[in-house]
Amino acid sequence: MKKMFEGVNGMKTNIGVLALLICIVMVTTAVKADILLSTNGDFSGGTWVGNGGNIMPLQWNNYNNRIDNWGPPADADYNDGGYVVAEVNATAAGGYAVVYQINTISLAALGIPEASLPVDIQFCSDINDLVPGGGGGGAILKLECYSDLTGTTLAYPAVETQILGIGTSWAKYEALYTISAPAKSLKFVFGVSTGWTVPNAKPSSYAFDNLKINFLYYTPALYPIPNIGAALNPADNVISWTNPEGTIDADVYLQTSTVPLTSPDPRVNGTRIAQNTTAQSLTVPSIQANRYYYWVVDVNMGSSVVQGFTWDFQTSEVPPTVNAGPDQYLVATASPMTLTLNAAASDDHGITSYAWTNITAAGDKDPATVVTINSAATEDTTVTLTNATGSVTGYYQFSLAVTDNATPPQTTTDTVAVGVYGTCAAAAIADPTDDYDGVGDFNGDCKVDLNDFASFVDKWLDCDSLRRPCQ
Repeated sequence: MKKMFEGVNGMKTNIGVLALLICIVMVTTAVKADILLSTNGDFSGGTWVGNGGNIMPLQWNNYNNRIDNWGPPADADYNDGGYVVAEVNATAAGGYAVVYQINTISLAALGIPEASLPVDIQFCSDINDLVPGGGGGGAILKLECYSDLTGTTLAYPAVETQILGIGTSWAKYEALYTISAPAKSLKFVFGVSTGWTVPNAKPSSYAFDNLKINFLYYTPALYPIPNIGAALNPADNVISWTNPEGTIDADVYLQTSTVPLTSPDPRVNGTRIAQNTTAQSLTVPSIQANRYYYWVVDVNMGSSVVQGFTWDFQTSEVPPTVNAGPDQYLVATASPMTLTLNAAASDDHGITSYAWTNITAAGDKDPATVVTINSAATEDTTVTLTNATGSVTGYYQFSLAVTDNATPPQTTTDTVAVGVYGTCAAAAIADPTDDYDGVGDFNGDCKVDLNDFASFVDKWLDCDSLRRPCQ
């Protein structure tokens, strides 16, 4: 029979609740599972700055990952790849050397809603004592909580845990922390003590691998994408998450609303969009713009189901779709000449305004040509070119801005170009879609007919060069 647990929401620390949780963990130890932190568990590649600013390459086959070059090299520094080795030789008590710290991660990216705080979480690492008897101060696991997203301002003092009794073979060690408001982001750190209360008898040397987290009695799915509260383009309608180790499958529930909800319940008021899925990503069907979505991933751990946090995202507004029409290549007519601009625009909220603008560069037309947009506030319009003293030839450009009825309004702009040329041949040559090659069209009217033959005959016996006499 599956037992249902509400994942970490509203945990209290009073004695009654603690006793209940102890009973729960006795019968449901399988639901306490790990999830890798946002780093490669094997530490492959890259570089990190160690204590004192020395760079510690993550190339695990030499002495280069020694911190500050403290202490002489020893065989213990060698390893077979994939984990961090830190050796510290201290002459005074107190403090420790930071071996590695994971980049600051927001609660929203981790998948813990701020409304669910406080939350108890465990920071885990596989550790191996490479110099038995030398690590008098032990290894250090530490959690820093920040009130901002950049890891600048601590929400409250960092909490560090001294790990003693580490053996000479790989084993997992855990440190328990409580994440409380106003924390918005976290940083996980591990290091080696330089002597917790007294100087180390000899260099401390520990190996670390597989940094993970879990919750005290159960671990829900984490790492939602999009992050909590993030905006999602409706076209990118794929959501994903990370299951804890040991998950068999998961059920996913989705609830949507046109307004923000204070107490969403996707399991009751939403729809189950996936059942017993072994995947960790899902395409959201029929996603709409400008909506609020709430979703839950409940993971099946075999004998237990761990209910996940309620996550949310908002779909961004889709701006209008606008096409100002294809570029045109025309032959000039007598002034005034009329151009026709046919556009196409659409939007899911409806369109409130159109705005045509003449953006023709001054050098692309005769200065005497007057350009008049006859109806600038309609989807389609006409343009009149007037030149009383010359030709209306030129390269004209127009933009169309379309605004929708969304809140706030969204505007999209597109442009169209109209080239007006003196001859049909010039227009055809300018048009990249026209295969005109001019062969046989002696008068340039884009036709090959008797008029071209007459032009040919008329000039057939004319001298074709001023540099040689006609024969």
